[in-house]
Amino acid sequence: MRAIVVRVPGPAENLEAAELPMPTAGTGRVVVRVGAVGLNPVDAGNRADAAWAGLEAPYVVGYELAGWVEEVGPGVAGFERGDAVWGMCPVRGTRWGAYAEYVEVDARWIAPRPAALDVVEAAAIPLTGSTALQLLDRLALEEEDAVLVHAASGGVGRLFVQLARMKGVRVAATSSRARHPLLRDLGVDVVLDAEQDDAVAAAVQQLGPLDAVADCGGRGVLAASLAGVREGGSAGSIVELSGDFEQAVDRNLRLHGVLVRPERETLDRLRVAVEAGALRPVVDAVVGPEAIAETHRALDAGRGRGKVVLLMSDAEHPG
Repeated sequence: MRAIVVRVPGPAENLEAAELPMPTAGTGRVVVRVGAVGLNPVDAGNRADAAWAGLEAPYVVGYELAGWVEEVGPGVAGFERGDAVWGMCPVRGTRWGAYAEYVEVDARWIAPRPAALDVVEAAAIPLTGSTALQLLDRLALEEEDAVLVHAASGGVGRLFVQLARMKGVRVAATSSRARHPLLRDLGVDVVLDAEQDDAVAAAVQQLGPLDAVADCGGRGVLAASLAGVREGGSAGSIVELSGDFEQAVDRNLRLHGVLVRPERETLDRLRVAVEAGALRPVVDAVVGPEAIAETHRALDAGRGRGKVVLLMSDAEHPG
């Protein structure tokens, strides 16, 4: 089968087209024919340095996918060959990821994908959507609560704001000015420039004291935002926890660092949100395997084109 392999961790040029043996489904596992793969910064991070993820070269990155069941292993119920599915692999410990025609995964990491989404749209949600939903759960927000979301137009942020609005949460969000129309279209109440110094104060002025702040992009903004969160509120990051968090202690804030976990329950909740019309993917670009090195260079430089999806198969049927 065709795959994009990392034989030596390093720059984007180390992504190499190769032929690998066809996987077979072990006990409790399935083989998925990959239609499309959502591209994420963690792909580039694991390509460049495999130590954090505990990977041994050669390996294949890619953790967010949509496709069709090809083979069902012993002990797996509820799936048949040809079923349209979506899912994700753990970002740590996955040696043979989804930049391939076929991938073997734990059956608990995939689920039926929404019928309303094609394979490209579906590939843009599983990892980023699971991250957003698990972060939202950890922040424990309720209807009419107020949250400030940093990097809200990124892959995770744009899904987080939709899921928060689905719960009736009031949302203030930061992004580059070019992405302000997108956030307004997604239902964000207060759209703020990511470069303005008083973004936290502006959010509080318009929404009142914040119940939570969510950092979906890094750059040390979480610690600097705690002043706007009410006593007993919460703060969470999917990227890093860096800076001065003394206020979190002084004001009894709940502080969360979230590394996404693959699980069927989360995927099913995302499907329900899609089917209810409350969650939609926004795909900015679709690329083929021949453009993967260029796309990774953009990820490395922090100048990605929003949500990019890698098309591994151009057929919208199991074949």
